[in-house]
Amino acid sequence: MNIERQKKIAERRAQIPRAYRATYNRAVKGKSLRAAVNAQCLMCCCWQRDEVRNCTDLACPLYAVRPYQIPQNSQNGGFSGAELKKQGKGDKLCQIKRKCSV
Repeated sequence: MNIERQKKIAERRAQIPRAYRATYNRAVKGKSLRAAVNAQCLMCCCWQRDEVRNCTDLACPLYAVRPYQIPQNSQNGGFSGAELKKQGKGDKLCQIKRKCSV
């Protein structure tokens, strides 16, 4: 990596919230296409996950593969089990699924 690029990366990294620096690092190293897409979408939306999820730029080439989308066929509103547990809904959802499958 040339010195000028390293300098620009360091400048940008200093402006990135800590929570997203690892994703950015993977992206600029070229180790992960997924990290590159995630980082680009987050940068475009000022590092706000909800803004990425609710993106309205239908013409963006990354729109279809942007991170944090709510799955179309989701029965639980697109939340993962961990997110549901944080909200106190995980155990209730599991109980409902168990009752329905009996």
